[in-house]
Amino acid sequence: MPLQIVGRFVLQMVIGALLFAAVALVALVLWWFTDWLGKQGVPHHISYISALMAELLFLLDVVCFVVFVFGEAIKLIREIYWDVFGGRPA
Repeated sequence: MPLQIVGRFVLQMVIGALLFAAVALVALVLWWFTDWLGKQGVPHHISYISALMAELLFLLDVVCFVVFVFGEAIKLIREIYWDVFGGRPA
């Protein structure tokens, strides 16, 4: 049973990391697009907003990943506690 709990946690972390990487890739592509817009001579406020959106997307991605990791860690600790001390509380 303990290996199942840890295996499930590792699987959740891998899935979370892959989702984090996918959203970070979108933020990176948006950042590249911002650089391309700047080279095309678009008005400064448009490229500034685009850069701001890329940074905010990446920041939101990091915050969500940290919350996910803490949530999964709490679930892991609770499951280990329930396994050691007998059953889930009612």
